[in-house]
Amino acid sequence: MLFSEVIGQTDIKRRLIRTVEEGRVAHAQLFYGREGHGKLALALAYAQFLSCRDKEKFSRGDACGTCPSCVKFNKLVHPDLHFIYPVAESKIIKLPNGKKPESTAYVAQWREMIFENNYYISLNDWYQKLDIERKQASINVKDCSNIISTLNYSSYESDYKIMLIWMIEKLNYQAAPKLLKILEEPPENTIFLLVAEQIDQIISTILSRLHQVKIPKIEDAVLLEACRTRLGLPEDKAREVSHLAKGSFKEAMKFRHQADVFEKNFNKFVKWMRMCWTPDVPSILEFTNDQGKENREQSKQFLRFGLEALRNCLMLNLKQENLVRMIESEREFYTRFAPFVNRANISLFTDEFNKAIHHIERNVHGGMIYLDLSLTISKLLRIKENTPA
Repeated sequence: MLFSEVIGQTDIKRRLIRTVEEGRVAHAQLFYGREGHGKLALALAYAQFLSCRDKEKFSRGDACGTCPSCVKFNKLVHPDLHFIYPVAESKIIKLPNGKKPESTAYVAQWREMIFENNYYISLNDWYQKLDIERKQASINVKDCSNIISTLNYSSYESDYKIMLIWMIEKLNYQAAPKLLKILEEPPENTIFLLVAEQIDQIISTILSRLHQVKIPKIEDAVLLEACRTRLGLPEDKAREVSHLAKGSFKEAMKFRHQADVFEKNFNKFVKWMRMCWTPDVPSILEFTNDQGKENREQSKQFLRFGLEALRNCLMLNLKQENLVRMIESEREFYTRFAPFVNRANISLFTDEFNKAIHHIERNVHGGMIYLDLSLTISKLLRIKENTPA
């Protein structure tokens, strides 16, 4: 991955290049930000730049892409680049009895997923790739032990051994002491590049050892150009998709490939809000029964869509239409529904939806979650601006 292939993030790229040029590369760095901003892409481009053998890379501001090191990085097979990521038992690979899953068993699937998604990946992509959507993956003790043994060897070709740990917030608490020890006493010429989305979920003792690099959203104009050139969208569609994607190239790819999913979520949300307002109890029971049959990631995706829809309504209610993310066909619903979402109930809505997402992540029965949430929504919709919560 070259820096030139990472969408936007010009200032971050310059800062990363400068650390190499000035010889002040931190041994443990955290690349964090929201999904689709380019965390993994930047980490890999940085790793490739560190290992590139071309002497002109500093004047060019990028790795060469053609030296033996870059060729291997382009295929993610460089012997000094190592990966750790959350894993769980999967039907894809049959493990011997009693053997725990570890990252090396799934490296082929890992590379495939990265290439299939143009380096802009999500946890859901990984769960789907491994067919573990109903399981909780983690970075386990075995993988942390492997980190120690792997990095004790000398580098093969590069000046650095690079350990890239993706979604470090999924680190198992029992595995943390092993990782903490090697972060405090790293082998010579070892670089840790950690990638995360939810920094507040990273174990505090690990977080305190990391140099943090926050990856902001992709600039609107840059994302629009990426929608035109990389996704091949016509001008009008590129503008619509980049507007909805909120600075995330991953979201832009989703809107291009899953337009029907977003339309389905919108239509389902509209019906749900109407039955909650009535309230139509038989319809609510039927709805919650159907939702209970959906897998965890689909349910979370729908609830996150609901949070975004509520935000749109609040912004319309506050006369801040420039902050609303919607396409024209959705305008009528949001405009009519906006008066029911206000400053008196928006925090309550947000808390309840986030609580539901939290429970779904922990495999609580979806039907129970949606029934409870539906009854709560019915009450919240009746809270007016000047009504005590």
